[in-house]
Amino acid sequence: MNADKPKYELFEILFLVSLTILLGLFFYAMRLALIPPFLVLILLFFLIPLRANPVVMRLIILIVVIFSFWFIRDTMDILAPFAIAFALAYLFDPLVTKLEKKRIPRLTSVSIIVVVSLGLFLLMLTLSIPRIINELRNLVSFIMEIPSHISEWLNSDGASMLGETREDVDKIQAWLDRELPHRMEKVSAYMVAKLVHFTKTLPTLFTKLLYLILTPFLFFYILKDFHKVRRWIKELLPIETSWVVREYVEKVDAIISGFFRGQLIVCTLVGILTTLLLLLFRVEYALLIGIMAGVLNIVPYVGLAITLFTGLVIGIASPNPLTTCLKIVVAVETIRVVESSVLAPRIVGDRVGLHPVWVMFSILIFAHFLGLVGLIIAVPLAASLKIFISVWMHSYRRKIWRRKKNDN
Repeated sequence: MNADKPKYELFEILFLVSLTILLGLFFYAMRLALIPPFLVLILLFFLIPLRANPVVMRLIILIVVIFSFWFIRDTMDILAPFAIAFALAYLFDPLVTKLEKKRIPRLTSVSIIVVVSLGLFLLMLTLSIPRIINELRNLVSFIMEIPSHISEWLNSDGASMLGETREDVDKIQAWLDRELPHRMEKVSAYMVAKLVHFTKTLPTLFTKLLYLILTPFLFFYILKDFHKVRRWIKELLPIETSWVVREYVEKVDAIISGFFRGQLIVCTLVGILTTLLLLLFRVEYALLIGIMAGVLNIVPYVGLAITLFTGLVIGIASPNPLTTCLKIVVAVETIRVVESSVLAPRIVGDRVGLHPVWVMFSILIFAHFLGLVGLIIAVPLAASLKIFISVWMHSYRRKIWRRKKNDN
């Protein structure tokens, strides 16, 4: 064999270059018809035969990862019921397992859990929605009457606080008469525009509602076969490293499941107790603040701050602002003390094991990149990363120790 003979002839090189250019022009001409799935299939068709090359293999993985993110984002409305159903099945699977140990058939226990959960959810909506609508209507009507309330206050108590002479009060009144209607018009126009946009999106909203109706059925079927899903995931693990990966997975599963199951119970109790205490104090917007306290309680520290701030803003919109704000602060802080000293230690425990500074840092970072989803998953995800980092650091130190031992 002649070692000096080139691998490709000049004609072959020119042919490949011309073919590549023609293929590029073809893709450019078909760019509107080439939706991402077809384009990914074409790329994988050419790259998979060359997967023995490490660079090509990394390129294939990169293409698959990018396509997965695009697919999830583009089909979010379709995937949402499946994700919700899977999350609910993940949370309720231990309860089904316990019922199975008590000789209750899995199908029966799953049916009971799904029916009870759906019934409680519908009951909560039936009882809360009318009151929420009434409270929102009162809040909007109060906001629209703010200019008249400010004028009344200026002519009574505000005169002694804002100016020593009637002329000063008249100047303030003239400025408010000039500026407030313009500001209120902007607010009204913004609300009307949002209402028009909402009416335009009603067909899409109807489709999303149909997707959500599928959630209970998906919840039933996924929960019924969730033990098979767990077994299938374990079978996917490589045999030679399955015990190591399984140890990681079990630790992460203990953190995530314990956090979310515990937080679900704690958030429900916090919402109910806050609402009852505010109703006892006869706060006008008790249900709105209670629901907000329960939902936002899943985000440590930040949720409490948002609840207090929003509660105080709502309290200002009540007939007796100072008294209402004081009642809201007392109620929210009382439930917070009960939650941090009684509910959370007994229900959630110290499964996360993160310093408060790292909790705040993880919440801000994940919220910056992932928005609302980042707020919810920040704490368990940060705790899971802590496990991998600690194990990696332990392994790294052992390697250094062995290297020094071998050198000596």
